[in-house]
Amino acid sequence: MKLSKLTPLLLASAVASTNTPERVQKGCNILKHKYPNSTFFPGSARYDFENEYGWSATSWLGPACIFTPEAPEMVSFAVKTFSSNKIKFAVRGGGAMPIDNAANIGSEGILIANTNLTSMAMSEDNSVVSVGAGVRWPELYAYLDEFSVTVNGIRMGNVGVVGFLLGGGIGFFSYEHGVATTFVDSFECVLGDGSIVEASLSHNEDLFWALRGGGNNFCIVTRASLRTIDAPKILASPVRYGGPEVQQRYIQSLVEFAKYADVDPKASMEGQIRWVPSRSPDLFFDAFLFHSSGDDYSPPGLQNFTAPVFPTVSGNLTETTMGTWANQFPYDSDIGNRKIFHFFSIPADERAMEICLEQYYKAVAHLANRDGFFTAFSIMPITRHVIEMSTANGGNPVGLNEDSVPALWLVESPSWSNAIDDAEVLQAHEVANAEIDKALAAEGFDKLRFIYLSDASKSQLEDIFPSYGQENVDELQTIRAQYDPASVYTNLLVGGAKVARA
Repeated sequence: MKLSKLTPLLLASAVASTNTPERVQKGCNILKHKYPNSTFFPGSARYDFENEYGWSATSWLGPACIFTPEAPEMVSFAVKTFSSNKIKFAVRGGGAMPIDNAANIGSEGILIANTNLTSMAMSEDNSVVSVGAGVRWPELYAYLDEFSVTVNGIRMGNVGVVGFLLGGGIGFFSYEHGVATTFVDSFECVLGDGSIVEASLSHNEDLFWALRGGGNNFCIVTRASLRTIDAPKILASPVRYGGPEVQQRYIQSLVEFAKYADVDPKASMEGQIRWVPSRSPDLFFDAFLFHSSGDDYSPPGLQNFTAPVFPTVSGNLTETTMGTWANQFPYDSDIGNRKIFHFFSIPADERAMEICLEQYYKAVAHLANRDGFFTAFSIMPITRHVIEMSTANGGNPVGLNEDSVPALWLVESPSWSNAIDDAEVLQAHEVANAEIDKALAAEGFDKLRFIYLSDASKSQLEDIFPSYGQENVDELQTIRAQYDPASVYTNLLVGGAKVARA
């Protein structure tokens, strides 16, 4: 059925009538009355801290008030309040998503900030760790070092654990064990009616499947339990490459890793081609190298990224732990800048990668004089083994299969200082991606279907779930309707990709 042209206006009117400032203020007052020490208003230091907790200034939106629950029962009370009063809200874990309304909301709504949900507890046999929804990866990795174990998580970044998992999750150990969600044991969830349930292979199995890549459509996750991996030591290092033929050799090594690194699934890497115009007109060719053995300093899977094949100009594989590795980076160095992501994937082909690199940096070249501008083209080579191992533990809804690999997953991640430059930066990236599409097609290449939820741009939100495949979309929509029949997490939790609209 086609909707009339008047329908969007009517819908907007209906939303406005049910979400007035008075209604939102009522919700804030209810929370303040019930939990006075956990509800904060503009003008307080705690409000400012929570509002600006996110990594990107694009998510500093100024909600009507901020609620910081300390237990799932408090989250349940908030959800019931929002549902009964038709109040828009957002939920923030680690705060890494730069899309507006995904991890914060403006004065038209209320923010649930999971800052206080930071418990971490290890099982007696060290096989499962329980993690609160406010925990970020660096602190979890440091905690796990105490037990000489780790988990299948993010490579690096001050990112929330739960949000990363809801997006599908890929990291260093994914090349050996599959995407990170294969090691989730259970989720603790607050449903749209306020009930608190467990999602696992033995309880609400369909919800458990949906959460591992299904985003924020089904519930608020307040805790995740993750299976651990014995890893007292690893090898890892940030490295940089140089020389007259660096670009050609770098791209060749990326493609060969995607095609052939299955022979050594303990090896992992992520490439980053950076441009920091305030420092140099040239591109920097960087990588993060990893091997889970902890003692093989010449791993076969990384031969194309290490001497003598491809010597680095800085950095060498070093024995360390995931806790030490993840906490060495200055994550706060550019907080306050404005950031976006844009994700796409291509077949593992040297010419296809060259096209993407050429077109991207040509399209953004004029941004060099914008205050604080720099950018990176992140490249994740995806092997067949990643996909094969990702079906474990009940699988996931993201739809990756043998047609998805070998591939290069690419993420554009620009950063800039001033809101006045937003439109120009966004326009430049719109042009860049149009030119990439055009140039790829001209040489017979097509982008792959999959879009990674955690690294998608706002313009890609409507395309994320269709990229999972229609069968998975249908199943996700059925599960969403079953667990959230009132559409609380679709119509009131307004940010993010919505499976109901796929």
